[in-house]
Amino acid sequence: MWGRRWAWLVAWACVAGGLSGCDRQSSGNRARTGFATRPQVLEFGPAALGSTKTVKLRVANEGRAPLRVEGASSSVPHVEIAPFEPFSLSAGGEAELEVRFSPAVEGTVQGVVDILTDADSDGAAGSQVNFAGQGVKAWVEVRSQELDFGNVALDTVQVLTLRLRNPSRVESPLRLRMAGADADQFSSSAAGPELMLQPGEEQALPIAFKPRRLGVASAEVSVEVCEGCAPMAVPLKGMGIASQLDISPLRVDFGNVALGATAEERIMVRNLGTTPMSYQGARLLEGAGEFRLLSAVVPPGGVLNPGQAAEIRVAFAPSRLGALPEARVEIDVKASGSAAPAPKVALSGEGGSSCVTVMPRALDLGGVAEGMSATREVKVINRCRVPVLVSDVQIDTRQGGFFTLAQAPASTPIGPGQTAAVGITFTPRAGAGQGEAQLSVSVRSGGTTSTEAVALKGHGKALPPCQYTVTPATLDFGRVPVGAEVVLGTSVRNTGATECYLAGLQLASGSDGAFSAQPVTGSLLAPGQKAQLLVRFKPEAEASYGGLAEGWVNHPSAGHPTVSVVGEGVKGCFAVQPTHLEFGISQLTCAPRTQDLIAYNGCAGPLTVQGLQVAQDGAEFQLSEVPAFPVTLQAGEQFRMRATYAPENEGVDAAALRFVLGPDSVYTASLLGKGVSKAEQTDTFLQESEAQVDVLFVVDNSGSMMEEQQSLGSNFAAFLSSANAAGVDYHIGVTTTGLDASPGGWSACLGGAEGGENGRLFPVDGSSPRVITPTTPNASSVFAHNTQVGVCHWNEQGLEAAYRALSQPLLHNTDDPRTAQAADGNGGFLREDARLALIFLTDEEDFSTQPVSFYETYFRALKNNEASKLSVSAIVGPANLSTCVTASSSGSRYIQLAEATGGVVESICTPNWAESLKKLSSNTFGPNRSFPLSEVPENPSQISVTVDGVPVTSGWNYNPDTRAIVFEAQAAPPPGALVEVTYPLGC
Repeated sequence: MWGRRWAWLVAWACVAGGLSGCDRQSSGNRARTGFATRPQVLEFGPAALGSTKTVKLRVANEGRAPLRVEGASSSVPHVEIAPFEPFSLSAGGEAELEVRFSPAVEGTVQGVVDILTDADSDGAAGSQVNFAGQGVKAWVEVRSQELDFGNVALDTVQVLTLRLRNPSRVESPLRLRMAGADADQFSSSAAGPELMLQPGEEQALPIAFKPRRLGVASAEVSVEVCEGCAPMAVPLKGMGIASQLDISPLRVDFGNVALGATAEERIMVRNLGTTPMSYQGARLLEGAGEFRLLSAVVPPGGVLNPGQAAEIRVAFAPSRLGALPEARVEIDVKASGSAAPAPKVALSGEGGSSCVTVMPRALDLGGVAEGMSATREVKVINRCRVPVLVSDVQIDTRQGGFFTLAQAPASTPIGPGQTAAVGITFTPRAGAGQGEAQLSVSVRSGGTTSTEAVALKGHGKALPPCQYTVTPATLDFGRVPVGAEVVLGTSVRNTGATECYLAGLQLASGSDGAFSAQPVTGSLLAPGQKAQLLVRFKPEAEASYGGLAEGWVNHPSAGHPTVSVVGEGVKGCFAVQPTHLEFGISQLTCAPRTQDLIAYNGCAGPLTVQGLQVAQDGAEFQLSEVPAFPVTLQAGEQFRMRATYAPENEGVDAAALRFVLGPDSVYTASLLGKGVSKAEQTDTFLQESEAQVDVLFVVDNSGSMMEEQQSLGSNFAAFLSSANAAGVDYHIGVTTTGLDASPGGWSACLGGAEGGENGRLFPVDGSSPRVITPTTPNASSVFAHNTQVGVCHWNEQGLEAAYRALSQPLLHNTDDPRTAQAADGNGGFLREDARLALIFLTDEEDFSTQPVSFYETYFRALKNNEASKLSVSAIVGPANLSTCVTASSSGSRYIQLAEATGGVVESICTPNWAESLKKLSSNTFGPNRSFPLSEVPENPSQISVTVDGVPVTSGWNYNPDTRAIVFEAQAAPPPGALVEVTYPLGC
């Protein structure tokens, strides 16, 4: 106590000027500054050439002493900071800077923004902000992902609208065309003639469906925006029905049926009309042996009278594990005089009661040189709702060599939806040739054990020592701007006359983290064939970096080639954009692809480029429009070049463009392409489990929300339905739309913050658990309590409240240092690996100060810009307020953010809260439904999708805007499923 009083007296004396040495004491204990920026990464996304895209960068002083912001600079010319006068930030102060992106060339732009401050050195790290953007040509957005006309009676017409928007600053011509097997049943008055969308204009074009045949009709409407561009396609579907006939169900799903068991279902056919129909029973079109038609009793005379029903019984008896090909039952029923095709009912089912799958079912390790080995992985996928234990792994080698486990056998637990890998190594026996074995994996779940088997094979080859070359001898990236990325390749080429075995290529352990590469697995190289390791270099600071690439080939004394990897990160005023140019996949029979590069002088004075060198293993890349070197660029000047890619054979091609500014000043850019002879591409995805989900409810605490808060709290079980079904580990928290305390509101707000939670989880006073987990006792009553946030406030700022809840100082602190309450921080709520779901509940528009794009950028960056890790949903006032008269206004800002992240939007006037919350539950806790493709399909109607090897012809569509396959909610692949998408490639 006396120590604190003495310190106070000394401080008072210093202020009064009565003690000597005060200056020294003040200087020695000077308060620290703390400079920070938000967001930490600026994502401009795509921007049209010739336009300017602006984002806000917030700078803050999180220290205790004032600091000075003197200026800012960008590492590339296309990104600039809006001019501002130097300013000071007091402790806790914040300011905003505008950062502008104005692309002049197509491609990715990366770099850093440096903020010049006098902050303490340990706080200066926040003064550097990475950014990324992409220059694109003008385009048309297709707002409709799919048009589903539903059931439409024959010879009647249903009309829906296709929503298009021109987001660019130039006029965009477009043309609609119908395509697909049932295109004759769809039409539009807008199809055929060329339309013109003005900048910013949005149109809703009518599409009509008139069914001519019974059953499912599918087609697509393609939107062509320019000559030679791949069209954007919107799937169209509908069902032609006979209004007097009811068939239920139209699809029979037997689910999972144990081997040796038989499941039965029935199909009912009813005549709802007033005249008799001809009925001759049914027949099975496919699936004999797995699916069976048990009975289809034909009424007397083969006539189905008005009001009469007929029963068809079908059965499923699987003979093998896994999902089986679908079958169809054709029903011979028709109205008198009708020549329409008979309706068909699909049958589906899966064999095996085990919810654990081993993939692949057969593993071929290919040809392996004698004396060497090859290793591959088998994945054990747990689709159960409870953990399982891999209790026994055994290999039975039958001939031709040694199949062994790559790691010691051990009992391995696998959580719900998780995957474990089992490594298999094949070492051929001399002279034995073909090798065969079987892998057995025993899995225990509760008291039951199931055994899965995988067929293994490989082929041993006696090969002479490999004759090869490694190029280049040193992989030198030269000078690369900090924050940018360059990709170069090092290759091993078989120069001999016989096959060569490459066991693998990779970056050696200990290489600097600025380098990264996807390892190349073992393979046989034919004479003249090469294998290439692509190494990415992305320096984060001004420094020199080093690494080592290594490989293994069949050679008794030179079987371990290595290549040194070097590069330098710099902050210079010379720039090349883009620093890395990818041409993608190109068919050998297609015309060459071209793209532009631009070199800039961002220096204050003239700069001379002495020369340009192209380093490549071949002649696939050519440059044109290259100036005569040396060339001197005045301050701000540039020159443009055109790169052409014409692959000569299959494989990946890489080239380095080295711009020589001086003997020790060489800047590097990279070119990358892949030549293929095939006309199609297959992308493979493994459905990840969302076993961890963090859910933040933001609840409006204004005067009109009492009933809605009660409805939300009383339907908690409906919201948790999907979470409990999938065994999800969840964190659920609640905050309010109120930022400042409102003690004078309509009524008191409980929880300790008087309605001003300011992002803190409710209740701030800890009167009930603030984070609900699967182990929370009486979770339903806790949630009901936590959603009764009161009706004391008036200023709804839901987006800002969510932002503050998930940013410093609340994000990682268990106590908010700005308030007197104890333990009122949000630390521990957000988990790094968990999916984040934001759910807003309000009858009013959002009045947060930042644009919606700011919050979207922040929330996406919070989850590392992984689209599958973030969803935003909203129960708000709908766009059409005539359907919800009690809402004060439309929640358009919430709706905009929900649509951008694939969330669910429900009306605050929902008549069925349980059903609405079930939709949110499925979206929040359900599996990933979007799978982005690596290339653009030439014809989206020819896309084929398989899940675990079984073709899936419905329940998904192709979204050209995101270039992704999107599954319907009820058709999403289960956790652990293998999804393969095959599609044709265009030129």
